[in-house]
Amino acid sequence: MFISNRLFRNSLYLVIFILLNSADCSKPGSEPTCYISEEFKSYVIFNDGSYWVYQDQSGNWDTVKIIKTEHTIIDNPYTSPRERYNITTGSTIYGERKYIAQCEHVYRIGCDNFSKYSTNYYSPILFFCCCEEGINYENLKYLQQLDSMVVNSSIFYNIKEFESDSINPQTARKLYYSQKIGLIMYEDFEGNNWHLVDYSVFNIY
Repeated sequence: MFISNRLFRNSLYLVIFILLNSADCSKPGSEPTCYISEEFKSYVIFNDGSYWVYQDQSGNWDTVKIIKTEHTIIDNPYTSPRERYNITTGSTIYGERKYIAQCEHVYRIGCDNFSKYSTNYYSPILFFCCCEEGINYENLKYLQQLDSMVVNSSIFYNIKEFESDSINPQTARKLYYSQKIGLIMYEDFEGNNWHLVDYSVFNIY
């Protein structure tokens, strides 16, 4: 009787051990960390103090400055860790905005993984990469990459062009990003073209 009870207890402990180890395998963090590509970072992630000055065809001005950039690796509520940057900017026109740059695993848009730069205030997605031309994500479409572009008599290189069909009045219709510079030109909801006229950027690497 004593031997049977001990055998039962040992068997029970073995079952519990197996179940606990199986549960550990499904915990967040068991999958490889999803890191933002260096290419993506070079377009939209900059250090504190970086600023951009824009002017439209009517002579209106807007200055955008990065107030704070925070880097984290997050687990919850996701099934795998992913790299994230929390970016706070100040704008002459729009005031303070909070952006998130994050690596994603989303197969439905034709990518193994991609990175997005977004804000919850106005335009839901301002930039994404690692997808082919013509791919849509929410209201944004990646149109093409250009070798160079002239804006306000200055030449910029490695341009990514995006187009939005959002009906949000605060959403940009077209956006042009230059590598290591950021947003160099955009068309707002009312058709005004904002051109970069001055900038000072501090890359994160």
